[in-house]
Order: sequence, then structure tokens, then C-alpha cells
Amino acid sequence: MLAPRTHKTRRTAAVRTGALGLALVVLLTGCSSLKKTIDKINRSNSASADLESFIHDELTTKFHRSVRSVSCTPYVDEVVDNSSANVTCVVRFTNGTSYTSPATITNTSQDPGFGGAYSFSFTDPPGVDLTTAPLPQPAVRLAAASPASLFTAHNLTPVVNRLAARFGSHDLIIQLAIYPGELEAVIGANGQAWPVSAPYSGALTVGRAASFNGSRSGIGFSQLDPRVIQRLTKLIVARGGEPLAHIDRFVLTNSLPGGDSGWNIYLTSGSTRFQSLVLGDQLVMITPSGPRAVSK
Repeated sequence: MLAPRTHKTRRTAAVRTGALGLALVVLLTGCSSLKKTIDKINRSNSASADLESFIHDELTTKFHRSVRSVSCTPYVDEVVDNSSANVTCVVRFTNGTSYTSPATITNTSQDPGFGGAYSFSFTDPPGVDLTTAPLPQPAVRLAAASPASLFTAHNLTPVVNRLAARFGSHDLIIQLAIYPGELEAVIGANGQAWPVSAPYSGALTVGRAASFNGSRSGIGFSQLDPRVIQRLTKLIVARGGEPLAHIDRFVLTNSLPGGDSGWNIYLTSGSTRFQSLVLGDQLVMITPSGPRAVSK
């Protein structure tokens, strides 16, 4: 459904004439670098550029979405008075998702000498299902071997306690990634989910709630035991043959064989990873040549 988003911008005929005059200088001098500069200026003053900026601003301020880029085709330099141009815009978000929207540029001016007054419309972005969307990268980076690393139980425990105090025993941890410096999670209950970031020090950041349909798998707070993270870290170093510095993150998975929850433990590079049940049992090294048991 097309959701109208109106915005007006004005460009005078003098601005356009000045740009054309500069373009004429380019043709006379034959300076390719200057021509590229003028082309860029003309593009930035175009109806297409105004539309792309409008969509970017609307998604950022009204929908609270982090936008990487907006690209609309075909390119529209100007729309004549009292008419419209239809284009297609591809919006890419910083989390790697994207969507395509039809959009309209309308020149509402009826005064040929004024230069144009544009309004824009485009479709709203699809709703974000926090329970399946990729978790954000941590804002706080820390070495796995740091004394403050969350891979150590006495550092992770107060973070988990703050998380449990903010939410209740009826809430599920649907998504979870534990980095040395920060914990990223999605907590949900009764069709509502909240994104949460928790650095190794400082307060929790709880984002805007989003709704979801259907049931979701997850773990309760009683199943998130910081001692398990520390024990698995030590096993990977002692028996898995990986230096502590190579351990990047613990990611909750709710789809192990048999429907069990557990951990995918990723390294900083390479295709090898480790996997275990959520309470630390059955640690396995997953390699391109196949799995190998590290502990029972």
C-alpha cells in the first residue's frame, strides 16, 4: 500500500541556469575532471536526489531505521510544473536487509517562473521482526583475554543479573550473542520483543518494542549460566587447541538436532567453529572435514 510522505522543496530557475552555464564552460575547456564535478552538482540538485534524501530522512527520523543507501531509477532531473514522475527506489539498511518501493515525484507548482515545488511519496518499509533480524555488531570492543572480558563468569554475571532484573521470569531470551565487550540480545514475551545491548560496564540499553506473530523458541534466564561460558572458553583453549584471542563470540541457537538450544561459538577467522548444548554439555568442534567431539 502506498503510504504518502509529503515534502516540498524549491529550486529556482537561476540555480539551474547557473549550473548550465558552468556546464558550458566544461564543454569549452574540455576539462573532464571539472565536468565530473559539475555532473555531481547537477545530480545533487536534481529531483531524484531530493527524493532519495527525503526517503533517507523519513526512514531515519520517523521509522528509526538505520539506512545505508537509497537509489532511485530512472534518474529524474526535473519534473515539469503540475505533473508527476514515477520511479522505483531500492533502500538498503545497515543490517544488510533491503526493500524496493515505488515512489512518485510531483511538481505541485503552477507558476512556470518559480522553479518547482516538489512533493514525494513512497511505501513504508516492511516491519522488522526482531526475533529473526540479524543482531547488531557490538559497539564496545574488547579482547577476549582482557581482564574485563564477558567470557569470564565474574564479569558476565552482573550483566546477566541486570538483564534479568529488567525483564521477568516469563520473558524468553530469543536471540543472544555474547562478545568479550558486550552482550546483544532480543527478549520476547506475548508477541512483543525488545532489542537489548549490555556492555561489560554500564547500563543496559533497551530499544523500542516490536510485535511478532506466532510462537518463538528461546531460553529462560535460569538457563543462561555465566559459568558455562567460562568453562566452554577454557575447554576450547585447553582441548580445542585455539588461543583465547581467537574466540570471537557465543551465539545462542534454538535449532540444534532434536530441537535443543545451545551455543555456536565462532572464532575470529576461518571456517572452524564450536558447538555445545546450552548448559555446556557435548562440546563439538565443527570443521570443513566434519565434527569432532571435544568433551562429553
